[in-house]
Amino acid sequence: MNRALTLLMIACLSLSTVTFGVSADETEDIPANAAATGVHEALVAALGHAGLVETLQGDGPFTVFAPTDAAFEAAGIDLSTFDNDEANATLVDILTYHVLSGAVDAANVTDGLVATMVNGDNATFTVDNGTVMINDATVTTADVVASNGIIHVIDKVLTPPADEPVLDDIATVATNTGVHDSLVAALAHAGLVATLQGEGPFTVFAPTDEAFAAAGIDLSTFDNDEANATLTDILTYHVYAGSVAAADVTDGMVATMVNGDDATFTVVNGTVMVGDATVTTADVAASNGVIHVIDKVLTPPADEPVVVDPFEGVDCAATIGIDSSGFAFSPTVVNIAVGETVCWFWEDSSMPHNVKQVDGFKSTTYVENGITSGEAASDVAFHHTFTEDTTFYYACQPHIAMDMFGEIVVGDGGSEPAAEPADESEDTPGFMAAGALVAVIGALALMGRTRDEN
Repeated sequence: MNRALTLLMIACLSLSTVTFGVSADETEDIPANAAATGVHEALVAALGHAGLVETLQGDGPFTVFAPTDAAFEAAGIDLSTFDNDEANATLVDILTYHVLSGAVDAANVTDGLVATMVNGDNATFTVDNGTVMINDATVTTADVVASNGIIHVIDKVLTPPADEPVLDDIATVATNTGVHDSLVAALAHAGLVATLQGEGPFTVFAPTDEAFAAAGIDLSTFDNDEANATLTDILTYHVYAGSVAAADVTDGMVATMVNGDDATFTVVNGTVMVGDATVTTADVAASNGVIHVIDKVLTPPADEPVVVDPFEGVDCAATIGIDSSGFAFSPTVVNIAVGETVCWFWEDSSMPHNVKQVDGFKSTTYVENGITSGEAASDVAFHHTFTEDTTFYYACQPHIAMDMFGEIVVGDGGSEPAAEPADESEDTPGFMAAGALVAVIGALALMGRTRDEN
């Protein structure tokens, strides 16, 4: 034991004789010792009123911080006002805040020590130059030993810390605000009330009734599964999984809301905005999160269109569509290698088109059982793989009269190679015919010159 605490204990024990008027009786329990002091009549009366005398006569051990009669008077405690169960519960709470389970003497008290009292609340000790305090009360006499514990005399009645308010869940808090009737009704319509009564935590950006009215949201229009899914998407875009205070929001912060879409925050001169909505009241506490009141209904960003590749897994060597006129394939002529695939694709065309094989260049005769995309349609995704040298001719059946033709040249186009010219000699008929022709031409020329000379 250090010297300071030894001196403190000696001093306190010396004072105890003066304070109590009698020496402490270690064979008696704590209430009996308190009753014998002559300065704890108010404490003993309060213990009796609260039905705690028998408790403090038990085995213990207990450590009791015992306010004097003067301390009770200064606190203005009038036992006559504790005249019902609720009031008596308050008195019990006060008195048990002066009791520790276990025997703690002055030597075991250190500066900054925090102890949990019997009522469940914490008390803090300070030690300054040999003076021991519990909260704002000073120990005037320490280590008065009883058969079932220790008494420390103090000069003030300890006040238990105020209980944290019992908070309602987010849905209940919103119900009680008086300005979120539309939000609560929407949550109920979408079946989300129970969700926002769950453990969470959640951060809810709660549009006011005025904001709902301005958005033109009419719950009666959400009358089927698809519409309700849309409403759920809107409402869950106002919810973040986790508790975020306004002070934690930074300018430019992006958060993913419960519906899966991102919301962007701005902070300007202390004003917080989410999207284009302003937070008008921040940090409304709930048992399972926090509410920030906003002045607009947030609109989830439009979903990106799902792009489906109509030729997934197909290697298109060329893709043919419809040109801006609506009456021509584009491109009209395509060259590919043998084994390659041509794809025809158009969607939302102003008129139906198709691909139908014809038997020659700009022919109006269709090939029986030929290649075709089927019936003409405004949306076509058709492909064909060409496996041999050929030239494939086709037309748009509804517009064949408008010369809507196309041509696919595969490999060398399927044409027969030109025959090699035969070697001609003077003995061949061809050579003889050519020679005769030359002779005739020569004779005619000669006759012409003769006439000119004459």
